[in-house]
Amino acid sequence: MAGSEFQLIQSYFSDPEQVQRSDLILGIGDDCAIVSPKEQTYLAFSIDTLNSGIHFPHNTSADAIAYKALAVNLSDLAAMGAEPAWFTLSLTLPGDDEWDTAFREQWLNSFSQSLFSLAAQHNIQLIGGDTTHGSLSITIQVCGYLEPGKGLKRSAAQVGDIIAVTGELGAAALGLDIVLGENSSQYKGLSDDEKQQTIHALNYPQARIKEGLYLKEVAHSALDLSDGLTSDLGHILKASDVGAELQLEQLPLASALSCLDKQQAWEKALTGGDDYELCFTLAKKDWLRIKQQFPHFSAIGKITADPGLRLVKADGQEYKINAKGYDHFG
Repeated sequence: MAGSEFQLIQSYFSDPEQVQRSDLILGIGDDCAIVSPKEQTYLAFSIDTLNSGIHFPHNTSADAIAYKALAVNLSDLAAMGAEPAWFTLSLTLPGDDEWDTAFREQWLNSFSQSLFSLAAQHNIQLIGGDTTHGSLSITIQVCGYLEPGKGLKRSAAQVGDIIAVTGELGAAALGLDIVLGENSSQYKGLSDDEKQQTIHALNYPQARIKEGLYLKEVAHSALDLSDGLTSDLGHILKASDVGAELQLEQLPLASALSCLDKQQAWEKALTGGDDYELCFTLAKKDWLRIKQQFPHFSAIGKITADPGLRLVKADGQEYKINAKGYDHFG
């Protein structure tokens, strides 16, 4: 790799114009970062790794990779109702035999600009990390603040709760099909602009930080939708020892899914993954207030005492699907 590791860090990841938080004592350049947390707060941590060819196609732009790598971690903080504070970055880059110097410089410039742009939107500061040589991989660990007793857990759903999501579902899964050239007969009716919208949904998920900070005051349980609604909701059901019933006609399907038949659209929304919307449960009495505050939220079902997940059509008939959400080792 041309240039030293320290030159790389200095050139691309020590930007003095990035977020500068007052609770950081010592940041990039030493063996450890030192922070001074607010008094009477908890710290929430999360970490995600994105590998080329697994979590994003090999031809994904550096801008999109950086954005998504940070966004999916911010989404975990949102699901907990935590306020973003700091993050670390571990970046593995191909060597000179795969990337020449000019391409690496261009890639790093685009990557770091996108990373710092999203970080600035959420007032989260890069405070350290590591760089190494190998197959392209990005690992980000985030840390955020929580008020004692306010973190949203998966284990607190209650029978009778409404199940809701913060936005549309299924566009990212369709976007991945388009990028990979799979199931092309399903999306042939989409315009080029509509196809680009689905690819944008895949590469640039919205971390629902504002929504999570609000929900921590009223919701009982929450998580973010990374592997598909049925799979992820299943984590809440297992942790809370409850069941659920989803009304399929109430799923907030992304507009691009109109190119699919009803069952195909449902399955994209239920099992496609990569939406990074929040799925949460709350008491029925609190739903109207939440809906007034966030009109784009959708109620899609309810928590039940009977175990398992039932998918119900408008006519009351139960719907069965064969597809499952994403599983790294499935």
